[in-house]
Amino acid sequence: MSIMRNTIAFFTTALLLLGLTGCSNDEGAAPTEFSITSLSPEAGTVGTEVNILGTGFPQDPSEIELTFGDVPAPVLSVSNTQIVTNVPEGATSGEVRVRSGGVTAAAPVPFTVQSERVSATYRNLSAPQTGGQGEPVGGPFTRFSFETGEITESDTEWDIAFRGTTIAVNGGTTTGTADEPSRNGNAGAVLVTGIFDEVGSASGLSFTQDSEGAFAIPSGSGNGWYNYNPATFTVTPIPGRVLVLRTHDGKFAKVEILSYYRDAPAEPNPMVDESRVYTFRYVYNPNDGDTTLN
Repeated sequence: MSIMRNTIAFFTTALLLLGLTGCSNDEGAAPTEFSITSLSPEAGTVGTEVNILGTGFPQDPSEIELTFGDVPAPVLSVSNTQIVTNVPEGATSGEVRVRSGGVTAAAPVPFTVQSERVSATYRNLSAPQTGGQGEPVGGPFTRFSFETGEITESDTEWDIAFRGTTIAVNGGTTTGTADEPSRNGNAGAVLVTGIFDEVGSASGLSFTQDSEGAFAIPSGSGNGWYNYNPATFTVTPIPGRVLVLRTHDGKFAKVEILSYYRDAPAEPNPMVDESRVYTFRYVYNPNDGDTTLN
């Protein structure tokens, strides 16, 4: 019996020591290291899905704290090499960090939070002129800013300007036309033939600026954005003509002119409907260097 009691005591002590050793190792274990190697994409608007690529990520989403700058972001899914998230509301451009178990890893490049592209329709922009029908054309141009989405009186913060059927851009030089605005920006334009919704980028396009004797957007029936019907005296936008514009400060927009008459009647009557009143739709990208137009 004595031998049995001694044997039991020995094994009890050994198990106790083994348990204490195990607890000591757990408490003193070094945090698991992980790293971020890249972000895909590296820029996007709020809500954009972002893949954070790296090594050694924890497998339990509840153990991960993810931030864009100081704004928490959700962990949609996680594996050893990838965390999937969305750009959170309120995020600003800056560092993306992952924290877990006392370890913090930062992405090697900052994430750029972009502004949403603006898609809008502007109705009834009045663009009157004096003269015409053999008389010298004159009168001020109506200037428009894509940044504000409004007509502007600014001599510098405008992108395109309208008078009659003529459209000027804030780039290049004066053409020699009476009462035209001075150019002090870097705007340019190109006419693209295609469906408005399918013109998705300004990349690779060759932009023209206003110059002596010529507007970047050609004037005259059939030359630019419209046709004139001498039988009905109507000005009609040419289907499939899209104006792609570089703004005065180097951003990008696309424009489709929908009507040249007030309230955009389906079948304008020039004897009744006021002309030289534009309705157009546009997409404006406010992000520097981004040519995307959809």
